[in-house]
Order: sequence, then C-alpha cells, then structure tokens
Amino acid sequence: MFGVHVAGVAVFLFVAVLGPVTAQSTYTRKALTGGEVILPCDYDQAADGDWIVITWSALMDGSFQNLFVRTTGSTDNSITPPAQFAGRVAIDGERNLRLTGVTIADEDEYRCIVTATNSPTTLVNLQVFKQPTAPGPNIQVQYDPVAADTTKVPLNTTVTFTCTSTGGRPPASLTWTVTKDSTPVSVTPTYTTTNDSQGVGDAMSTFNFTTTEYSVKYEVRCTASGPTDSPIVAQTSAVTSFTTEPDPSVTTSKPQGQTGEGGIGTGAIVGIVIGVIAALALVAALVYFLLIREKKPGKGKEDGVESGDADVTYHATGHPGAPENLSRPSPNQP
Repeated sequence: MFGVHVAGVAVFLFVAVLGPVTAQSTYTRKALTGGEVILPCDYDQAADGDWIVITWSALMDGSFQNLFVRTTGSTDNSITPPAQFAGRVAIDGERNLRLTGVTIADEDEYRCIVTATNSPTTLVNLQVFKQPTAPGPNIQVQYDPVAADTTKVPLNTTVTFTCTSTGGRPPASLTWTVTKDSTPVSVTPTYTTTNDSQGVGDAMSTFNFTTTEYSVKYEVRCTASGPTDSPIVAQTSAVTSFTTEPDPSVTTSKPQGQTGEGGIGTGAIVGIVIGVIAALALVAALVYFLLIREKKPGKGKEDGVESGDADVTYHATGHPGAPENLSRPSPNQP
C-alpha cells in the first residue's frame, strides 16, 4: 500500500515538474446500449515526448474518477475501477479506451491525460442510444364506417393509419410512405412521444383521409429511424394496403356461359353443335330428294325396258345394236 502511495506521489511530482496540461482535444462518440465503443486519446511522441502514465477517467457525480491507469512497460490496469465499469474497460492499442456492454448510465464525459514532457488532455463526450424494440414499427388501420372487405372499400370512407414504435432512445422519428396506384402521395401526419426518466420512450404518428375515387389501390409503409449520424438502424413496417370499390356504372362481368379469356363458352359450343346437326340434316334431305326424283315413274330404266312398258320388244336386223324395226304386239298376241 505504501509503495502505491509513493508511486502516486512520484507521478504527481513528475507532472508538476514537467509542466502544465496543454490545450485539450474534444471528441464526440456515439454507441448503442449493449454494444462497445472506442474512446480516442491524443498523443504525439515527437511533440509531447515519451509518455510515462496514461490515465483515463469519467465524470461521475460532478467529478472525474479514474477508470484505467497504465504505466510504461505494462498493459494492465494499475487501479480498480468503479463498480459500474468493472470488467468493461480496457486499453485499445497503446492509449485509447475500449468500453464494452455500454449502458445508458455510461453517457457522460471521459478524459484521457498522457503524462509526458507535455501532458495532452483529451475530452470525449459519449452519447448513448437505444435501438427501438424489434421487429420495428407497427401500423394499425381503422375504417369509418367499418369496411367488411378491404379489397372493396366504399367511397366516402374515412381511413385512419396509426404507426407506433416503442423502446427507443430517443423515441424514434416516424416517416410515412404512401402510394396511390404506385404514385407517391403526400400526407400530413401528427407525431407524439412519451419518455421515461432515462430518455427511453415510444413514438406515435397518425394521419387519415377520405376515399373519393373508384378502383384505387393504396399502399402504406411506416419507417422508424434515429437522429442523423446515430447508430440506430432504421426499421420499416410491412406494407398495409386496401382498394376502393369498383365503379358500379362500369360492367365488368363476363357474358353468360363464358369460361375465361380466350376460351369458348358453353353457349358457343351448343351453337356449333346445332349448326353441324342442321348442316348434316340439309345434306341428308338433298340426297334423299335427288334419289327419289331419280326413281319417279316414266323416268327410270332397268335393263333397257322403260317403266310401264314391259310388253315393248325390239326387233333388230342388220348389224347388231342398230334397231331397224320396232313393233308393239297386239293385245291378243300370245
């Protein structure tokens, strides 16, 4: 114990002899709860001389308390840090401080003093953020009057969209993306937040409009994000959509019996069958007519004898096939 005290006195005397603290460098670092952050410490060997001690401290309860003290030739912490930093601080490289498992309580000012010929001092302001609760923002929709079918929302319906994001530090910023038949639409939402004592809170945004056009499709998204340059990752909700009712003055139904685009309907098939049957009947009638006409009395011939003239005989003389005498026997001739 006595040795540590002597060493501390020696370091103090050495700093006093080597000169006053030089102009300070100031930085800002940002971290998410549960993550880690590297705090920088300025030192230039050529300008400041060889360093003897590097001391990191944090502003706690109005005064700086040491977190890590490194002496030449050692990488270990020569002190025991405050309980809230136990096991979470280490030297990164030669002089920077690595802080892991960041908590909201870690948000404060940190100081690095390099004991050397010139003793530069670096101040670092640590800002701590909290990612909003997963899976991200949520959208709720209300229809007034109530819409039974969101694919046919009636005209003159008031549609209200509400987006909420919880557990962010600070509460998330909420922005809307609204399209009407894929064309961006501008909206004017409201925005409110609630915070607890540590700055963790919820955000809510709302807007509404009244439907005035037939057969229009609306798609809505909500995005929760943090301040510019913060480590908070933006999160976007699932798409919420609805379509207004079709214009009742426009008939969109298909003709009766039609089965689909490009297909033949039942009515068309029946018509074709009837047409084919009628054509076959017409052909059959025509054939029948021609055959009956061919067989009428006095018109038909069978083996060279006219119908109704069975008693007629041909007498041929001279060369065959050249009739020269034609006679009809008397009724009494056997």
